[in-house]
Amino acid sequence: MYAHAFGSFSKLTEHSWISNPLVNSVYSLIFKSAKKVAWIGDYAEEAYDSCGEAYTKAMPFDEFHRFYELAWGDNAKELSPGLFSNRDLSILDFSTKDMFLVNHDREAYIDMPAYIRENTTRGGIWDGYCMDPLPLLTACGNGRGGGDFHESGTGYENIGIWAFEYLEYTDKIPQGYIEQRFYFNENKEVSKPA
Repeated sequence: MYAHAFGSFSKLTEHSWISNPLVNSVYSLIFKSAKKVAWIGDYAEEAYDSCGEAYTKAMPFDEFHRFYELAWGDNAKELSPGLFSNRDLSILDFSTKDMFLVNHDREAYIDMPAYIRENTTRGGIWDGYCMDPLPLLTACGNGRGGGDFHESGTGYENIGIWAFEYLEYTDKIPQGYIEQRFYFNENKEVSKPA
């Protein structure tokens, strides 16, 4: 997906916000239909063996390269915004209730309304903004370009830990799944709630 076509910017932290149409298009693709998700940045192949990101430990370079080529290669197939309805592009926003981002590989879920309440910035220049966990948890290639989620941010240790795992956006929590809570904020002076 070409971020600019969705009215977004390309860098990870430039579009990783609740209500972003690009991110919502991905939520619509996994709505009640689990799929493997990876947010593959254009620098994701660089320093593959030495970067230490979770996805590089989960698969050899040759396997990852196939996915990278699907996203960035000469024959990449772009999904345009015209393929998505207005409902798709607004499937998650600040008024969302009773919805969950489920990770079937980990048998875990995020309560999205609770996540939004706990992660929305209060005060300062980013007042009212909330970083979206989907692109952050599935990011591949963070830390190799401008606009990445930096080590000084709250939640940095969780960037990319869900990449290539089966995720679903749904209104039902599978039986026996455990809630996971994440806190993401780029402002190092803001810490997670008590």
